[in-house]
Amino acid sequence: MIRDLPVVIGCPAHGPPDGLSADHPLRTIARDAAFDPDAWTDERRRQLIALFDTLAEDWSSRDVPGREAPILDALDRGLAAAPSTERRVAIDVGAADGINDRHLTPTFPDLITLDLSLEMLRRATDHVTNRVQADGSGLPVADRSVDVILLINAFLFPIEIERVLAPNGVLIWVNSRGAATPIGLPSNDVDQALPGEWVGVASSAGWGTWSVHWRS
Repeated sequence: MIRDLPVVIGCPAHGPPDGLSADHPLRTIARDAAFDPDAWTDERRRQLIALFDTLAEDWSSRDVPGREAPILDALDRGLAAAPSTERRVAIDVGAADGINDRHLTPTFPDLITLDLSLEMLRRATDHVTNRVQADGSGLPVADRSVDVILLINAFLFPIEIERVLAPNGVLIWVNSRGAATPIGLPSNDVDQALPGEWVGVASSAGWGTWSVHWRS
């Protein structure tokens, strides 16, 4: 069950950054990944690698003031609501070129930046140190070994989240453009897709929405 928290960060006066349209096929792929494991095929993976390799060159242009609001709110109020536990191993899955790392590393100093696209990772700035090319459906980590998984505009693979997340670990889910996020799902859909019993909190901030989930 997800508990909604009051909104404390409103929308900026200027609009969200340009990007992929909300009706992009990526939205369908995001839902398929969450609710139909068989839909994530080798062919689909290759198509997405090709797509994001193409987008890598100007991906950093999306990093405009205001985009960080839901991330920071999730780290502040979302983590505060979750059970207290060590936050040592954190993975930003679908991190692209590390666009969000500067907002994440103050909380997670040893953050692992993981993405499917090698071209994205190649364009990461020097402060993005722990870069791993991998598929979110098959994370290269041991069972129950990750304290925090961050999915910021990223695909959700529920079975893999259940496998790698530590018993007291948390999943942080962010849609940076809210309902208009191409790779996004509402927090209740994330809660429904995760196997077993989960609880969490959710809210909106700026243009985006966020939720933090942990096992009940």
